[in-house]
Amino acid sequence: MENIQTFSQGSNLYASFRPQYPEGLFEYLAKNSKDHSLAWDCGTGTGQAACSCAKFFTRVIATDISQEQIHNRATHPRVHYLVMPAERTAFPAKSFDLVIVAQAVHWFNRDAFFSEVNRVLKPGGLLAIWGYGFPQINPEIDSIINEKLGRVIDPYWAEGNRLLMSGYRDIHLHFTELVSPNSFSITVEWDLPLLLSYFRTWSAVKLYIDRTGHDPLDRIEVDYYHPGLKIEKQ
Repeated sequence: MENIQTFSQGSNLYASFRPQYPEGLFEYLAKNSKDHSLAWDCGTGTGQAACSCAKFFTRVIATDISQEQIHNRATHPRVHYLVMPAERTAFPAKSFDLVIVAQAVHWFNRDAFFSEVNRVLKPGGLLAIWGYGFPQINPEIDSIINEKLGRVIDPYWAEGNRLLMSGYRDIHLHFTELVSPNSFSITVEWDLPLLLSYFRTWSAVKLYIDRTGHDPLDRIEVDYYHPGLKIEKQ
């Protein structure tokens, strides 16, 4: 099983344990969009970004190649879901005010996808791509996570994941860049089981389990879980 095939595996975990993106990000995109009629969330997964985007756009089309992800989607009256590849769509030319890709562009055939974006975006429309960084809790816990998990699963990250880890710096965009003056972060308060459930959505963790038959997070849970412990993750 390759990393890119893990999205349909345990997609209910994505819906339950992937944190929501900050509302300020969508406010920023809406502020810089010429119109707010129609947005496309490509690689939507279970729809976290699509539903947040729908607060600011009249209609959002959310697509993913995984039927299982779409099956576990979050519902919103202004979001319409389709199973469709990123690189080849049936959308009319010059139809979208905004195209967003959350935690997904590193899996695409990017040249084909950017060509499709260029076709379907309205003149002056926006393309926004982003992904999660590694969680930061505190130096002691971060060190444990790196030692007990990070080093163990490092060989199981795909090339696409490493593009994300570099902040997408190695992806060449065929568009004029809009430099954001803001930095966006997610802050949540989780106990250890919730944090480990989030880690279990990582493709490298899934691939490690598939290849070895062992869950690398089980030992962490045994060694460090104390009921009532709260973890603030940024």
